[in-house]
Amino acid sequence: MTEADNKAVVHALIESWNRDDLAGITRLWAPEMVHHGRDGTLPAAEVAAEMGRFMRAFTGVHMEVHSMVAEGDLVNTRMTVHFSHTGDYLGVPATGRRLRCGLMGQLRIVDGLVVEHWGIADGLHLLEQLGVLPESFLSATA
Repeated sequence: MTEADNKAVVHALIESWNRDDLAGITRLWAPEMVHHGRDGTLPAAEVAAEMGRFMRAFTGVHMEVHSMVAEGDLVNTRMTVHFSHTGDYLGVPATGRRLRCGLMGQLRIVDGLVVEHWGIADGLHLLEQLGVLPESFLSATA
């Protein structure tokens, strides 16, 4: 597959997120897809379960893409994700607030399917918007 084909897969993932379509997202994953995060490596089933919890708590997702760069089988993204807090999340009842979160990711795509994902989200800013962290805590980070 070409780099343009790989970028098209990522665009399809983003469109599925924007439609609140978890099944559409997971159709673009290889069965052996894994996510690499700060707590280690998670298999596809655990990633899908966490995404489902997120989608129940936050609706109206819109991923605003700032940049997307492809090289070989890797695609890198830098985005802002916008969503509304409409359900319980981490014990915080729905606030109805419209929130945003910076997100950077890298996906490895083989034969049109995601086989690996690495992602970094601005979780501190999200927690501040939910009222869990004081705004002053954000001054310690960029």
